[in-house]
Amino acid sequence: MSDSGEAKKSHPAVEQDFKSQEGQTTQNSNKRTLDEASKNETSGLETLKKMAKPTARKIEFKTTEEEEEEEDALPLECSICRNPFLNPVVTNCNHYFCNLCALMHHEKNTNCFVCNQPTLGVFNTAVDIKKKIVNVRQKARAMVKEVSTILAKALVIRKDADAMAAQSAGMVEDVETVMGIVDAHGETSAEDPTSWDEIVDLVESMEVVAAKAKEMAEKAAEMVKEANDTTETAKREMAKALGVMRKVKWNV
Repeated sequence: MSDSGEAKKSHPAVEQDFKSQEGQTTQNSNKRTLDEASKNETSGLETLKKMAKPTARKIEFKTTEEEEEEEDALPLECSICRNPFLNPVVTNCNHYFCNLCALMHHEKNTNCFVCNQPTLGVFNTAVDIKKKIVNVRQKARAMVKEVSTILAKALVIRKDADAMAAQSAGMVEDVETVMGIVDAHGETSAEDPTSWDEIVDLVESMEVVAAKAKEMAEKAAEMVKEANDTTETAKREMAKALGVMRKVKWNV
């Protein structure tokens, strides 16, 4: 009886301890649930941030200098015939030929003439080469036009120089004529000193004319030199233009 009574007395304490442990377990479970929810929320926010963050696409634009360098690297003559391109084509291995040269070579050898890789008979129109040929033709035309302008300038300078030289020569002749008159007048009017005032004035005016004639002659000589230099410049530029013109075919 006493043992049973003690058991009955201890039962409420055991029950209370069990409830306490159950409550602690519930708290721990709730805490884990909150932690997991917090982690999931954080993960969700990170995902949203990544989704919301704009993707930066790097777009590369070639500068004019880079395009010019690439164009300069392109050939202007066929690797087979060694002449300027006629209807240029390009292989899959990026080698350029005249269309006819490529086809004739393909009949004998199906590999590329340059690198010996199989061409598979594919010869596409070389658009970049055609573009370069057009640019070269335009450049050559512009150079020839510039040469024509230089020659026209040289011609104008030479004409002005010739006119100035002729004018100077005419002034010299006038001075010589007047001085001849002065000499003749001096011989016939030596006894009349007053008449020499007019002679002196005339001589002084002729000195001015002679100085002007000399200045014009020197200017004319400078202009002739300028005209000659300009002509030489035109010759050099024309040689360059011809060099550019020979790089491409013109009768196509």
